[in-house]
Parts: sequence; structure tokens; C-alpha cells
Amino acid sequence: MKSQLNRREFLKMSTQAGVLLGLGAGIGRGKAFASPANFDILIKNGTVVDGLSDKALKADVGIVGERIQAIGDLASAQARTIIDALGKAVTPGFIDIHAHTDAVELLVNPKGESKIRQGVTLEVSGNCGGSSFPYKKEVSEEEKRYQKRYGLERDWVDLAGYLARVQKTGMAFNYITLVGQGTIRNYAMNEDRRKPTASELDLMQKLVAEAMEQGAFGLSSGLEYTPSGFASTEEVVELCRVAAKYGGFYATHVRSEDSFVIEAVAEAIYIAEKAGLPLQISHFKSCGTINWWKMPKLFDLVEAADKRGVAVTADRYPYTAFNTGLSVYYPQWALAGGNEAFVKRLQDPAEKRKMLEETMVKLEGTPWENILLTGLDEEENQRFIGKPIQQAASELGQDPYDFACDLLIKEKGGVGIVGFAMSEEQTEETLKHPLVMLCSDGSALAPYGPLHQGKPHPRNYGTFPRFLGLYVRDRKALTLPQAVTKMTSMPAAKLGLKDRGTLKQGNFADIVVFDPATVAAKATYTEPEQYSIGIDYVIVNGKVVIDHDKHTGALPGKVLYGPGKK
Repeated sequence: MKSQLNRREFLKMSTQAGVLLGLGAGIGRGKAFASPANFDILIKNGTVVDGLSDKALKADVGIVGERIQAIGDLASAQARTIIDALGKAVTPGFIDIHAHTDAVELLVNPKGESKIRQGVTLEVSGNCGGSSFPYKKEVSEEEKRYQKRYGLERDWVDLAGYLARVQKTGMAFNYITLVGQGTIRNYAMNEDRRKPTASELDLMQKLVAEAMEQGAFGLSSGLEYTPSGFASTEEVVELCRVAAKYGGFYATHVRSEDSFVIEAVAEAIYIAEKAGLPLQISHFKSCGTINWWKMPKLFDLVEAADKRGVAVTADRYPYTAFNTGLSVYYPQWALAGGNEAFVKRLQDPAEKRKMLEETMVKLEGTPWENILLTGLDEEENQRFIGKPIQQAASELGQDPYDFACDLLIKEKGGVGIVGFAMSEEQTEETLKHPLVMLCSDGSALAPYGPLHQGKPHPRNYGTFPRFLGLYVRDRKALTLPQAVTKMTSMPAAKLGLKDRGTLKQGNFADIVVFDPATVAAKATYTEPEQYSIGIDYVIVNGKVVIDHDKHTGALPGKVLYGPGKK
């Protein structure tokens, strides 16, 4: 079963829609006003890029309540709020198809600072196999640390409870979530590295069904991580079949993004075909210099799948460095049982030596000097934040592997890193590919309060403005309409959203007004907590949330529910 259009069909329909339903129709309606109309918000004199058409046109946009009322020549109209967008682009709000804004970020700081200031009006979370539900209400040591750090108590067990809490708190942008296969496996089997029993598989399938019925848009996996990666291909297929019954899609952080990336992408396509549901390949890339030659092979794989009818798309962020945990370099057998068991193995000299060979293979093409330490909790280790592992180890006179193991022990298995592993040329080619849309793979953070920690990847603050400034304006890798499509109507089509992702009469008024000449990311790897520039206004459901460099405090975001919601 295929519940989404493939990319080729989508582009064909989009071209037609740009003529029949998009700007052309909007302008026609605008000129039809015989007398002044009244709007809540009127955006005047802007250059409208509607997310469908391959052209940008001069037009005004009138908003009443939560929705777009008219697009066209509205010179005689009146409004409570008038935004002069002369020289600015007016586009649909940006949709972050692969994000990690979950319970902590939404509940600790619902203003969504680093994302809403980029123009993001809709986040898709629950990615890489991890979601904030289903949740066992057991007060573990991890939960105690969680509560101490954020002062936040989780009072939900399932998706319905989670989304109710989120909506009650309020949020700046709209929110969609997937259900994490790794979270579900952990719920049913803890961190065990084995095949599930029949009853455990049945429980996992029931949990997927429950999440889909409560509003999840699909299932995500993080097969390079644990416990997600402990699952066999067929186990994932069985869970995807459940998501498919509810019209969901499968988003995957594939099993390998380096040495076995070709096999991993092939596995993802196989899972989607076998289960009969659309596929979204997360942060599409090939890591490590010795693996860069594989990227054209990956393009071939997805293009071939697309031609035979698989609804396959991918996403990618506009940076050459990834962000993950240091433990990802260690073999999965060493991570079985969770962080506590992993740390015990690191403290055993024999086990530590046993891990070495597989760890070094994983590091091929991304040496220690290319891996920055970004997230450390212990006070004694704060001095290493922002330093490459090679440098930090040298300062202590240690071998990098020994240093990494010692650091993981001190940090109880949790060490955040940024790794420089992708080709700049291939990053641009990936972003241009017709099956790839833009994502941040990041969270809504803030340079103050509990969300101000370590040195986060700059993508958390700069993804969308960087794409528009560097790749569109400066390098001219894509036209502005092409870029806007990748941030708006393309992800909306993947999600099956009919009234968001385009500027069209009747659609929800999720709108960004920005300056194409100045839009840019200011966040860097050394100074990442800097808001982007050039984003003048961000409107969510008809409410202004960003007015130049000011957050209005408005929290008009909504929870959006998937096709299986009862």
C-alpha cells in the first residue's frame, strides 16, 4: 500500500497546482475585490513564493483569523496589522521534516526560540527511533537526573497523554511526532540484544497501533543506535506493517552511515517495500572520506526505488558535520544492557581491548582530530568542551582511545560530539537532489535557561537561513522557489497535509517574511548559540510570533494528528 505521492507525481501535480490553485488563482481573487476588505493581518508589497510555482510574483496576502483569506492586489484593503514586505520574500512557514524537539524542549521552553527564529512553523519529531512515549512511570536513576536537571516531571504514559500535556503548555510552532521503534523496543524488552519472543513482538505491534490511533504520523528507527539497532530487518518490517495500516510512513536513521551505508540504505528500501509504506531516509549522507565514493551509489538506489513506485524521499541538513553521542563509535554488543552495562565493560581491560578493533574501523575516514566534544555533564570535564578528542587527549598525555573510554566512564556513557565527516561538494549535490528535502536534525534550544548547555551543533540555530543564504543566494545551487519547495510543500506532501506548506486561499496562515539579500545563519561550531538574521516576521496560525529580533511571546502552535487518529 502506498499512501503518498512519489516525487515525480508530486512535481507534476505541483506544477499544475501552481497555475490552477496557487498564486494565479490567489491573484485573481485579490483583483476581484470591488470594495475594501478587512483583514486581521495584511502583508503588502512582498514577493510571494508560494511553495508550488517555480516563479515568484508580486502580491499581497490577507489573513483573517488563522487562515489566508486572499492573495493578490489588495491595495485598497484595510487591516488591524499591516506588514510592509517591500523587497522581502513571503513564503509558507518552513517545515522541519526531521527534528528532535521533544518533551524537554517543548515543556521547559515552549517559545521554541532557536527554531521559530529560523522561520520554522512546523516540527516533525520522534525521529531516529526515539520518542517521548510510550513511557514507563518508573523512577529510575536516569529519571531522577532528568527531573533534577530540568525540574520537569513526566506525567504521561502514552502519546495521547503526552500531546495533551504539550498542547496544554502551549508552543510557538505546530508539532507532529512519529513513534520511535527504539523506544517501543526498550519498553517491551529493555536494552536486551536478542530476538523478541512472540509475546514481546505482539506487545510492540500493539504499541505501534496505539500510537498511530492516538495521532502519530508514522514509525521511526535509529538502527545505528541501541536498542533500535538490536532489531532484525524482519522485526522492523513487522512494526512497519502496523504503521502502514494506519496510513503512516517509515523514517529511518539507517543501520550504517559509513562503512556499510550502501547495504543500510538498501535495507531501508527493502523494509518500506515489504511493509508497503512510504519511506523517509533521515539525514541522507555517507560519512568518512573513504566512503565518499558511495554517495552516487546511494542516489542510484533511491532513484531506482522511486522509478519502481516506492514513495521514497530523504532529508539532509546543510552542514558537513554530524552531531551524535560518542558511544555510536563502539560496537553494539558493547552497548547491550544500557549505559550502566556499557560503562562496566569499559572498566574491564579485556572488554575494552575487545572493543578497540571495531571502534577503529568505525573511525576510518573520521579521525579523532575531526571529532569535537560538545556535551559533557561533569564539572571536571567542562574544560574539554569545544576541543577535538585528539587535542584533549594530548593535553593529558593519553592515547585518544584510552581518553575516550575514560571520558565515557566519567560521564556514565553519555558524551555529546560533533564529527566532521561529509564532503562539501556532496552536501550541495544532496541538497539539490529532487528526492531530498531540508531538515535540521536539531532541537528548539535557547541561549539561556536549562536549554543552554555545552556547544550544540549550529544546525539547531541556523539550518534554514544557512540554506537560503549560502546555497541559494551565494552559491546559486538552487533557485529561491526550488529551495522554498524543499522547505514547505514537499514535506507537507510527505505528511499528507493539504492546508499547510503552501500559500493558498483557505490554508492556515503559517508564513515567513524574510530578506533574501541578508538572510543568513550566524551560528558557528565555536559560537553556536546565535540566532539567525534576515528573518523579519514569522506567523503561525495567523499570529505573529517573531517580529524582527523580538519574540512576541505568542504560543499559537497546534498539535497535528496523523491519519490513524480515531
